[in-house]
Parts: sequence; C-alpha cells; structure tokens
Amino acid sequence: MATNTVEGILICADGFQIPLEAEIPEGTETSLTTNTTYTITAQAAGTYAQKKTITHGLVTADNSISFCYVLSEGLIAALIPVGVKGVTCSIPKMCKPYTLKAGDQVRVLTLTTSARNAACAVYTNRGTERIFIVTPSGSGDQSLVDLQTGNGLGDTLQGQSIVKAQFLSVDGSKVETPGAIVVDAQNNIVGSVPMVNPQSTPAAMEASYPIPVNLNFSLKFKTNA
Repeated sequence: MATNTVEGILICADGFQIPLEAEIPEGTETSLTTNTTYTITAQAAGTYAQKKTITHGLVTADNSISFCYVLSEGLIAALIPVGVKGVTCSIPKMCKPYTLKAGDQVRVLTLTTSARNAACAVYTNRGTERIFIVTPSGSGDQSLVDLQTGNGLGDTLQGQSIVKAQFLSVDGSKVETPGAIVVDAQNNIVGSVPMVNPQSTPAAMEASYPIPVNLNFSLKFKTNA
C-alpha cells in the first residue's frame, strides 16, 4: 500500500493552532505528529501543546480515511473530524472540548481508494466517544465492534444514548440497510446512522438522535457483496 502525506490542524480555545503532518502508510493505524516546518521537531500533540484545550480540528488524507482520534491513557479521549483532500470545506467543531495531556497522541487510519474498512464514530449523552469498525469481505450482516476492545455496541455503551454519530464507508450500493443500524435484543431497529463516502462527501457528526443502547444491542449493516 502507498504512503501519503497526511495533513491536519487542531484549533484551541485560545486561538492557538497545532499543525499536524506525517508520511503515513495506507491501511495502518499510525500516530500523526506535528508538522516540522512549523514545530522544528515531530512531536505528539500532547507534548507540543500540553494543557491546551482543542475545540476544532480536521485531518485529511490523499485517497480515503476511516477515523482519527486523540489517544490518552489507552482510551479514545476525543474524536477528530476527518476528510479527503479537496472534499472538505471547513474545520469542524469537535463533539466536546478536550484539554491535552502529556503523552496524548493523535491516531489516524488512512486507506486506499478501494479499501472497504467501515467505521462508525459515536458520541454519547455521557460524553463518551468510541469508534466501531468492520471490514466487509462479502455479503451478509456486518457487525461493527469497538476499535479498542473488540466488544459489541451493547457491551461497550450499555445504559448510554448515542447523540451524535457518523458512519464512513465506500460500499455505496453494496449496503442494503439505512446506513449502520442499531438493533435491540429482539432484533428491532432502534436507530440508524447514514453512510457517507468520505471520497465524495464531507463527513460530519450528525446530531439527529438520540439512539438508546442497552445490553445485547448491536451495531451493524448489511451488504450484498
């Protein structure tokens, strides 16, 4: 897989800006460090701007992108908006402000144009931010699992409600559900997240919810190939 230049910017509450840039191989989740043109050395965001509170951000890749987030003490601390170069049109507001700690890293997964990696990023009523992933390899139900634990939706977010979400996939007409759907223990649909192809449409965390989550609830979509 190719390596390409990934660009990013994080905007802080006081106007301070954190420029990000790194040569990153497609298909491998990697840390995105500061742009050495402006910061002399490549540093993790938490090292470069410790105690700064980020409120807006955008990370862009050449061909396709799945997700980006701040990793803090082993967990997703904040989702960072993503896009493909030339498709995005603004630097979005993040779901919540986040104050950087020493050691915090920006992690990103960029993709080839044809890679089918699907990712659903969610933000809950308790301020929890998680990413659920799956890579379809054929037709049928595709169950998304938590990026960090491999657990399903219900085990990860039991008792919470999803208030913002985005579902990124290039599968297009291969998808035969209304995006990623949340299904309860009785197989009833209780919510859905529309699919967006980041190669053609700006990705955005939508707020037309909430979607309840309880034990044995799942997050999935159906493909025809």
